[in-house]
Amino acid sequence: MSLRTLPRSDLKLLIVDDDPNTRALLSEALRGRGARVRASASARDAQRTILVWHPDLVISDVGMPRESGYDLIRSVRDLPAEAGGRTPAIACTGYSRAEDRARAMRAGFDAVVAKPVDLELLVDTIAHVAGVRDPGVAEDDVGG
Repeated sequence: MSLRTLPRSDLKLLIVDDDPNTRALLSEALRGRGARVRASASARDAQRTILVWHPDLVISDVGMPRESGYDLIRSVRDLPAEAGGRTPAIACTGYSRAEDRARAMRAGFDAVVAKPVDLELLVDTIAHVAGVRDPGVAEDDVGG
C-alpha cells in the first residue's frame, strides 16, 4: 500500500506538541509525504516560529502544560494577517467529544483531528484546510 502524499510538496507545516514522540512521529510522517516541517514543544516556541518562519499551516495539540493549544490559536488569531494571524490550523487532540471539537473550532482552529492520529486522515485534512484538496477527497471525509 502506498502512502498518500500532500498535493503540494512545498507546504510548510508547524507541529506543536509537548510530547517528543508525537512531534517526531508526525514530523517524520509528514516529511515523508512531501512537507517541509518544523516542530515546537510549546505554544510560546510555536508563536516565535510562526513570526519568523511563516508556516502555511499549524497542527497543534490542545492539552499542553503552561499554555494550551487554545491559548496558542487565540494568540495567532490576534496577530495581523501579514504576521500570520490567518494561518490555517488543525487541532490534534485526544479530546474528541463533540463539545471538545466545538470548543476547538470556537477558539479559532479550522479543523480537528483526534488522537491517536490516523495519518491518512491527517493528510486529507491538511490538504482540505490548506486549500489544496486532492480531487479524490470528499469534503465530508475531513474533520472540521
